[in-house]
Amino acid sequence: MTRCLVLCTLMGCIGGSGCANSSGEQPLDPSQLRSEVQEVSFEEIEGAASSMSGISERQRLVIDDVESWATFWIHLHANISPEPPAPIVNFGTRVVIAATMGQRATGGYAIQIEEITRVGDDLRVVVLEMSPDPNCLTTQAFSAPATAVSVPRPVGDVDFAEESETSDCS
Repeated sequence: MTRCLVLCTLMGCIGGSGCANSSGEQPLDPSQLRSEVQEVSFEEIEGAASSMSGISERQRLVIDDVESWATFWIHLHANISPEPPAPIVNFGTRVVIAATMGQRATGGYAIQIEEITRVGDDLRVVVLEMSPDPNCLTTQAFSAPATAVSVPRPVGDVDFAEESETSDCS
């Protein structure tokens, strides 16, 4: 269902199951959509993935300037002293996509950007949040998973699709 909702905001719907496009037109045929979706390569940013970030709220961000990047970096590394220097990002040609889970009561949580695709001028970012099963042994310390990647600057909007996974502790 999430995939349909996200695609509805971009181009209409793949199928009619609970997701009608806003113009009242027939949903898109899946073969039409596949030809317009392109995978976008993204770059991991060194030091931008952490399970112990200082960001206590769940966020999905598109960072497109040096000042916002510096602010994010400070919050990301609020629990580290000394704070490492922020990697340089050319915001003339790129943006940073960031995702945070917010504060959790234990360890065992993680977040990652699974996939980025271009649909027309828009980007669709798939974020995967991973949680430990309640029976897993975890560290008994607060955690706050966060990650950030760099992608070519989009022309259109950026939409986020959410996925979640529970670890089986194996």
